[in-house]
Amino acid sequence: MLDKLDPARLQQIIRACPAGILLLDNQGRVSWVNDALGEMLGETRCAQLLNKRSDEVPEPFSTLFDLTTTLHLPGDELHEDLWLMGHRQLLPGDAGQVQYFVDITPLHWLMQERDQLKDELNDVIMVDSETGMRNRKGLYYSLEPQLSRSRRYDRPLTIILLRLDCLDRFRQQYQREDARPVLVTLSQLLSDQLRWADIVGRLNETDFLVVLPEIHADDAGTVVDNLRQQLGELTIDEPETEDFTITARFGIAEWRKGDDMSLLLMRARQMLDDDSDPQPAEPMSHG
Repeated sequence: MLDKLDPARLQQIIRACPAGILLLDNQGRVSWVNDALGEMLGETRCAQLLNKRSDEVPEPFSTLFDLTTTLHLPGDELHEDLWLMGHRQLLPGDAGQVQYFVDITPLHWLMQERDQLKDELNDVIMVDSETGMRNRKGLYYSLEPQLSRSRRYDRPLTIILLRLDCLDRFRQQYQREDARPVLVTLSQLLSDQLRWADIVGRLNETDFLVVLPEIHADDAGTVVDNLRQQLGELTIDEPETEDFTITARFGIAEWRKGDDMSLLLMRARQMLDDDSDPQPAEPMSHG
């Protein structure tokens, strides 16, 4: 159909195209821009491009000659920042090349606003996305009232810090980027084995925190022994990983007068570092 259009008609169509068009001759010089690109860049910028190669234009405009798909032209006194999606097309023979541009500035600002809102949401959300448990913020929010209660009424409070030391082994063994099956399986175990009054959540990638109100350290040790035993029997609900053994280390710290959250966690970490045998106990016989 295009071979039936006369040159004047073709030029009208190209000029009216809503996408920006930059025409380069076989020497790499800008020979023409259409009206849409002129409106995107502005008359001053277009004047700086005509009859120039990429090495002859000011630095911000040299990106217009690049093969990259997304281009950023910084703003100045007369123009705002501009983001363009570019595409290069070689012309038949030795006729040069043409570059097409779409203004994606509004889309860029929308994506930036989305990312900002996502960051703000992450600042207030209290649930870990991988396990559904409390995250670090949620744990701190829940632990502080328990510490205040212990200070006021001199009631026992013990925390258990559990650190998974098998995540890298899991990723390497099964050639996976994530270790979500291990995390979900462990979170289910903790939820099933603890009392309704206990608080449990994920501090970071490898560390889980269990808060035991009205429990002394000796009784928390029994809880740890039971968790070690349960880890030895644990299987992951995925066929290819069901034989994987989850291993962890534990640290226990009981609240003392004068303790704040940081001191309590510090003592638990010190004990965790001394836990030299992270292997779970042998599975109990079901006979």
